[in-house]
Amino acid sequence: MIRQILGSARLILQILLVVAAVVLIYMWNPMNVFGGKAILKPTANMVSEIREIGQMITAEYYGEVLTSIDEVQIDFQKEPEIAQLAEATYDIIAEEIINLRNFHLLTVEQRLEIGDPEKQLKRRDRNKILVDKVGNNNVLEKLNYLGDWEQTSRLIFFEEIMTFIYLKQNGKSDEITDPLRENRLRKTLKEWYGSEGDNTWDPATFTTDYFASKLSDRPRSEAKKRLAMIGRGTVKAGFDFEELQSHMYYLNEEVGELHIFGLAPKILNADINPWFIPEKGIPGFDLLSYNGKVDFKDSKKVKIYAVQKLKTNARKAGIIEQAELNGGQTIGRLINLLTDVEVKKVFFHHDELIDLTKEIQEDRFISYEEATLFENHLKSELEKIDSLREATADRYNNRKLADTKWNTMVQMLKQLQTYEFESQVSPYNYFATLWYRIAKDGLIDQEEWLAIEGENKPKTPQKEQYEKLWIGSDSLLLKSQFNEGLYQIIKDSIPIGKYIPDTLSLQKWTALTAVDSNSIFKEVTFLPEEKVAYYHFEQDKDTKEKLTQMIGLEKYQPLEWENWITNKEVILRIPKPDTVNTLKANSSMFWLVDKNAVDQLIQINIPLDQLTYPLLLSMGGQDKPYTNMVIGNHIVFKSSDNLSLELESPNSNPPSGLSQKQLEGLEAHLIKLYTDHDSYHNRDFLTKANRWFTSKMESKAGILDKFK
Repeated sequence: MIRQILGSARLILQILLVVAAVVLIYMWNPMNVFGGKAILKPTANMVSEIREIGQMITAEYYGEVLTSIDEVQIDFQKEPEIAQLAEATYDIIAEEIINLRNFHLLTVEQRLEIGDPEKQLKRRDRNKILVDKVGNNNVLEKLNYLGDWEQTSRLIFFEEIMTFIYLKQNGKSDEITDPLRENRLRKTLKEWYGSEGDNTWDPATFTTDYFASKLSDRPRSEAKKRLAMIGRGTVKAGFDFEELQSHMYYLNEEVGELHIFGLAPKILNADINPWFIPEKGIPGFDLLSYNGKVDFKDSKKVKIYAVQKLKTNARKAGIIEQAELNGGQTIGRLINLLTDVEVKKVFFHHDELIDLTKEIQEDRFISYEEATLFENHLKSELEKIDSLREATADRYNNRKLADTKWNTMVQMLKQLQTYEFESQVSPYNYFATLWYRIAKDGLIDQEEWLAIEGENKPKTPQKEQYEKLWIGSDSLLLKSQFNEGLYQIIKDSIPIGKYIPDTLSLQKWTALTAVDSNSIFKEVTFLPEEKVAYYHFEQDKDTKEKLTQMIGLEKYQPLEWENWITNKEVILRIPKPDTVNTLKANSSMFWLVDKNAVDQLIQINIPLDQLTYPLLLSMGGQDKPYTNMVIGNHIVFKSSDNLSLELESPNSNPPSGLSQKQLEGLEAHLIKLYTDHDSYHNRDFLTKANRWFTSKMESKAGILDKFK
């Protein structure tokens, strides 16, 4: 009995030792055999968790402001904007005066040749405008005739600036009130013309005088109002994490550095409550002066203006800078909590590209100037990325930082390529600014021609990288965008050539411009000894023929292509076409026949002009509107009155100006369409299941993106 008990105890002890050994080994976890401990890593889930925080206040400003009904009526907050606009108008007026001075540096004969080459002015007017010296009696006439004075005189603050200049010229301290009478305007302009350096202008003094005049110009009922109050309130600044996206940060775990791109602090709230410190009885608003002429609406306007002033004062006090400093520390602790990575430093990269993108997105329209500035920023950022990737020191982290910058640029471009660009039909794209420049001046000069020609030449690694930034790996899209723009140029018959420098005597130049109104000139310069230097545009007809051969015949839009491929009814195969006698013309479809497989007719239920340019194929115009065309080993049909006959003798005459290479490119495009369609609808079970699973995952990611 005792022996059995001892045997059982030995067994139990062995079991306990084995269990203890397993537990110890599991807790020790050599080489992470059992996996690491459960911690959160910086993934898209982390971004979602941070977004859920919403707004995080990292700085507060407490202050008081003195506000009156006078400030509300005049809106002193607009002082910087008014100073900027006034400065711009002043510069334009000054340019008109300088141009007038330069004109009178020429001899009388030169002024007559330039100002009245066809001698259309009456003698009195010619003398007054072109011959006589500048004086009070002719300064306005000279400015109107030689410049764009009519437009200049309509600019904002023109009248106020001229009154300001008049007062300063005459040493008067009067307020800017009514516009100058004509005789005073003439005198002011004459004195301005005569003084080489005008020191009477100062934007700050002008805005002070401007506001003083606005106060005096108020209606009597408004001027009688008296209301002033002190406002005490709080301004809060911090971060809005709802704007955070996964490409906007990079966490260097090795050195504990967090780099944040495009997420900047901003004012989140500004308010003046009825009670500033309730427990001490300090109100939010203290009324200083009041008369019976003001009403509730006036009081409300003053209170709103007080909040605006409070925000302005907070900015001047550095609330944004303080919010970033405090925010870096808070965000570092937050990341440490989520990822178990100690963040020692947080760097905010105030990315100009992101700021510019947000500014462009405000009106959901892209101008040429905005696009040019944006593209210059892109190229500058690519140079920085190349430097980071080529750096030999700290290669891993520099490359991770380069990848973050790249992903940011890709996201910015994706957003902007959905917006309208100038008056173009297509949204903003890689070639948009090139086509706009050509359309604007109505010609293709040598620089633009080289840019077009370069698209069909081998590309440098830098250019390939820049293109990839725009379209990813979809090379069909870039080629299609190029074709679309080039087709419009060919359609509009835009001339091609280059500018040739030349020099003529003033007399010959005058004669040339009098009889030749079609020539295009630029950079015209009047030289001493009555000579004129200029550039004239010379057309190159041989180059225009090359342009036609550069265009690809393919059209492509990714979303449309995807829809065509997935829709089974888009492409139908009709066996035994010898049983089909006619093909009725239908603008929403066309047919294909492979000459090596004439026993099958392929019906494509897509308008032909969505895949190519029928006019270039002579299949859409009134001049020789062919109903069929041989393209490589295929025959394209738009219609047919006798299909069997036309299959035996199709139209094999190549369209004028098009090369065999262009036709082969179109054939490959059409083959890809129906082979991709066949492949999609003839998938095996495993392929379909895999695609279904992938689409579900992409859909899930898309849903998550909406909440990022």
